[in-house]
Amino acid sequence: MKIRPYTNADRGRLESFLRRQVTFAAMNEQTPDAFCLENVADFEAEGTVSLLAEADEGVVAIADLLRRHPVDGSLWLGLFVVDERFHGNGVAQILYEQLEREQMLPHHSVFRLGVLPHNERAYRFWERQGYVYEKDSGTARGDAVHVLKKEGKA
Repeated sequence: MKIRPYTNADRGRLESFLRRQVTFAAMNEQTPDAFCLENVADFEAEGTVSLLAEADEGVVAIADLLRRHPVDGSLWLGLFVVDERFHGNGVAQILYEQLEREQMLPHHSVFRLGVLPHNERAYRFWERQGYVYEKDSGTARGDAVHVLKKEGKA
């Protein structure tokens, strides 16, 4: 699988990918269309590094990174969504390891992300990647999240 930067030419493929993630949209209390619109806007906003992971099947995952948070200075993984077709088969693990190695560690050694409190599966996944609970916080949309932190190997 190849991870590469998102470009505006990828918009249609990104929209198709996001609309297929009905479970993740529901977890965010959004329709697939609302989930799609919000995340396309985030992907096209200045200041983040937006990435697509591709395989023969097309887009299999997306990630959005904020390389230096204006408050804490760490790298934030703002979004990491693996296509629901690939849940539970190790694809997320492989992609995250590649993302960390190629896109995160070259830029920082402290990583943070937010997990919705009711997303226990994601919480367990991030714990297996070495993240630990740091604090409770909220998103720009006002959703409560658990902030998880990882000290990378610089």
